[in-house]
Amino acid sequence: MSLSEQEKETVIQFDESTNLATIYTASWTVARTLKKAGYQPIRRKDGAWWFQIPVTAMSIAGDKETTTIG
Repeated sequence: MSLSEQEKETVIQFDESTNLATIYTASWTVARTLKKAGYQPIRRKDGAWWFQIPVTAMSIAGDKETTTIG
């Protein structure tokens, strides 16, 4: 199954009721990066992966600083 660049989306979902983030991705690059970081998919279907990672494992890099979430 071949996807366009626009269809290779990644969605990160989390809320303050749990310390886990669910990541859906249709990108081989993102899935490979998460696997190399030691995370295993909790679900896989038709070229898409779902992962759960600790919210504290995520960070946002800006122009002036990087912030860890959680």
